[in-house]
Amino acid sequence: MALVMAMALWFYATSKHTGDIKEDLQLTINAPSGLTILETSSDIVTVSLSGPQNVIDKITNMITDNKIEARLDIPDIDNTEDDNYKRTIRLTRRNFNFPQAIRLTSIVPNEIEVTLGRLERKFIKVQIQKKGTPALGYEINSEFFFPREVLVTGPVNILNEADTISTSVINIGALTSEQNRTFPWLVDIENTISILKDDKYISVPVKCDEKINVWFHVNEQMGTKIFDNVKVNIFQPASYDYKVTLKQEFISLSLKGSKLALDMLNSNDIMAYIDVSSLSPPGPYNQPVILNIPEGMELEGKPPESHVDIVENIKEKKKFFKILNR
Repeated sequence: MALVMAMALWFYATSKHTGDIKEDLQLTINAPSGLTILETSSDIVTVSLSGPQNVIDKITNMITDNKIEARLDIPDIDNTEDDNYKRTIRLTRRNFNFPQAIRLTSIVPNEIEVTLGRLERKFIKVQIQKKGTPALGYEINSEFFFPREVLVTGPVNILNEADTISTSVINIGALTSEQNRTFPWLVDIENTISILKDDKYISVPVKCDEKINVWFHVNEQMGTKIFDNVKVNIFQPASYDYKVTLKQEFISLSLKGSKLALDMLNSNDIMAYIDVSSLSPPGPYNQPVILNIPEGMELEGKPPESHVDIVENIKEKKKFFKILNR
């Protein structure tokens, strides 16, 4: 019995002991049918509370767990024709779901100014919103999206001034041509419209349930690169008895193709040669240089040429006559 009496006395003492607390709450404001909220003087209210210490101790956790609500439901307004309708609404305990044991001692601010706007539906042009860049060596060659316009529900005055509505942000980072097979992508429309008003951008909530089909055509980045000191080789049969001299043993040329492939290519990787098998003295000849370049690349500009001088091989000729004399 002594234990029971001690516990009862403890519960009585703790319930009678009061505490105080001050908390900031997010205020949820709901507009009546046919109207939307354009602006509010504040959406944060600071409340001062008092009550039994054991309940006060739980309030902070209840707020963190979203068990305490601060809610303002604006009553219906009849025959509202104004595009901007302002109201001042006083907050009371009825706007909060505090436990019965809690006493609300103050609300700051205790009045909220709300600007309401009439809702309207209008077709507005869509604007694609992107971030990031394709993978190294790739670029977006073209883009296409559909539909180009969507039906948006929002405040009359905002829709009248709005030219476009944006999609949600599309991340194009690290795109390669492999993604060409995954299109179209379905992209949402943002739930706000931004307009310039009084030299500053304001964003107003709107509603649009449509999704946008988006196509990107991704290609390898193309580029050009100049290669200097490309060695020109001579192609001649083993039985070719003439002496061949090149006026230019090295040439410069420009190739066009994939930027990634060009960056990995150097002058030593390019095979350049002149075929002299059909030529005989006397020279000189102005011959085209034959190039063996990687697939997918093109020569930019005129094909290179080189001057070839062909004379009889005197040493080989003397050797031939010695053999005959024997």
